[in-house]
Amino acid sequence: MKKLNSLLYLTICVLSLGCGSPESMKDFDSAAWKADKNACKGDRARLAPEFEKIRNEMVEKKEYVVRNVLGKPDKENLLERSQRIYYYYIEAGDQCQDASKLSDANRLEVRINSLGKVSEVNYSHPEKLKKPE
Repeated sequence: MKKLNSLLYLTICVLSLGCGSPESMKDFDSAAWKADKNACKGDRARLAPEFEKIRNEMVEKKEYVVRNVLGKPDKENLLERSQRIYYYYIEAGDQCQDASKLSDANRLEVRINSLGKVSEVNYSHPEKLKKPE
């Protein structure tokens, strides 16, 4: 019985460690990003250069990693074959007045493939971004 309890405890520890954000993404201020729903407060615009440093690391990560780092998407588009695109606004725009419509404001677009992995991370208007220092 003790061996079973020890094994169960070890399994829970391993699983809980595996569900967090990758170590290199822990420096990103995920809490501030998540708190700025639809980018209406301007925090995401401030965080965009920091996100750019980890953007390429998101590719091939599982969907739960994206949700751990960026939170629930502002908008979601369901595609054929169980693919999805998550939209995260990074600048204020029409979505601040009417959150039900997809705004033309600059946004992060995270494509999730049918296996639940990130296949692309792009911006709707990359030319508007400040480059990381």
